[in-house]
Amino acid sequence: MNLPTSENLLLYLSALSGTILFLFSIQSLGNEVQDIANENFRKKLAKWVQNRFSGALAGAISTAIVHSSTAITTITLALVNSGVISFHDSLGVIFGSGIGTTITAQIALLSDTPIAPILVILGFGMQFLGKKVKKYSNLVLYIGLILFSLGLVSSSIKMLSDNHVFDTLFNYFTSPLLAFVLSFFFTVLVHSSSITTGLLVIFASTGVIPPNIAIAMVLGANMGTSISSLVVTHDYSLFAKRTGYANFFFKAIGSLLFMLFLGKYTELMGVITEDVAAQVALSHLIFNLVNTLFFLVILTPFEKFIRIVVPGDDKEVLLETKYIDNRENKEFKEGIEDIKNELVYSVDNTINIYEKSFGIYYNPTERMRLEIEKYETLNDYLDEAITKALLGLSRFKLTRKMAKESVVLVKISNTIEQLGDLGLDFGNVFRRMHKSDISPDEIPLNRLTELYDKLIELFEAIKVQIKEQDKEELKKIKGYEEEIYLIIREEYDRHVQRLQDSTNYDGNVFVDAVSIIELSVSKLRDIRKLLLGFVREFNR
Repeated sequence: MNLPTSENLLLYLSALSGTILFLFSIQSLGNEVQDIANENFRKKLAKWVQNRFSGALAGAISTAIVHSSTAITTITLALVNSGVISFHDSLGVIFGSGIGTTITAQIALLSDTPIAPILVILGFGMQFLGKKVKKYSNLVLYIGLILFSLGLVSSSIKMLSDNHVFDTLFNYFTSPLLAFVLSFFFTVLVHSSSITTGLLVIFASTGVIPPNIAIAMVLGANMGTSISSLVVTHDYSLFAKRTGYANFFFKAIGSLLFMLFLGKYTELMGVITEDVAAQVALSHLIFNLVNTLFFLVILTPFEKFIRIVVPGDDKEVLLETKYIDNRENKEFKEGIEDIKNELVYSVDNTINIYEKSFGIYYNPTERMRLEIEKYETLNDYLDEAITKALLGLSRFKLTRKMAKESVVLVKISNTIEQLGDLGLDFGNVFRRMHKSDISPDEIPLNRLTELYDKLIELFEAIKVQIKEQDKEELKKIKGYEEEIYLIIREEYDRHVQRLQDSTNYDGNVFVDAVSIIELSVSKLRDIRKLLLGFVREFNR
């Protein structure tokens, strides 16, 4: 059948526009789901991942809903990087996400049914109903558009299948290895194996691509979708990088192993069903099921392998309490002791913020910025957890001393959280220095280091007093504070004198850094006063 040139052009445009509509619908559906789920979705994902099998199930379900393992992998990487979930717990989600991608291939089998127009009409009509229904209208509409676009591509390809030019183009797909490589790069380009496999089911259903080539391309697509995770983790933490590499090796090893047995695997699909499109969709499902189950079984040695591939001695910082737990059978004294230990841990975390912020003076990298933000987020989390734990102690019949101690500890926790914010500002001063191309040599580093060291010593002294207050030691800390204030006043005087003596001197970065140290000392003084006031009232 030789169609007129104008009709051929129309069919080519229909196939292309159908493909574009398919890409748009897949991406829009993913964005829509993420917007609806948002923070609640992330919290639920974090709870599910503590067991490898429930984590895999969470990865499979969430990927099936979003239609993109890349989206779920990216979210998982961000959660690992921010400390919401650990590298170990992320592996189950990564493994399960592969299963979730198979839903698009199964949906593609429905492209010739009347479901597509029904869903499009239903989704459009839902926009005129109440808010609760309207919220989900786009989800229904985009699923309908996915099916509709695949149907458009399918009908166009069927009509073009006997066309000489079209037939010649796909005659090049005779080598499974070449097909694997081409599918790999196409998936890297579109950032979604779901898109590739959905189109492959349609191509196979029209007879354009033989089963062995289509299945090879399915395997190439699965490997191709792992590249995004390597790119995303460029500036991420060590543990997020490990998750990214785990995703790559999980998909690469599985895809390449199945390629070694492509002939036998294709024959198996032919035995199960004669429908070529179903063979391709089924091959995608079985590959991901087998690959996921295999890696879930060998998770522990695989984790060790990734730690060797991506070495490092960094400590993994997670958004979780170290001492406070949810046991309700604690006595007041035990609960207070846990809270004090948590406050000490919070101070240690705050010191980490200052240390890393000062490190920006030498190393203003994006990775350093993300690490500081993670510690600061942990600070906020600990403040909320400590406050909640102290409120939980109200179930006891409190004496005046117990009630006052609870109030003092809440105020101390809030002040530590504010110190974390100041630590973040401390790093921003040096980041601004680098962005403004101000030479670090203009800053008297030796004097700034002296002040910084004294600030950290003050942190350490206060930390001891949070655990066990000593009136005499608290009085000594006051003298230490005055010593730091004296140095700060001297530095301000030097700054004013240099401004008078030199027209080339700026010194704003140094003054900003010193000002933050001064504010930090003031916050630590507030903590010292709270502790001293409590000691004077109850421990005379």
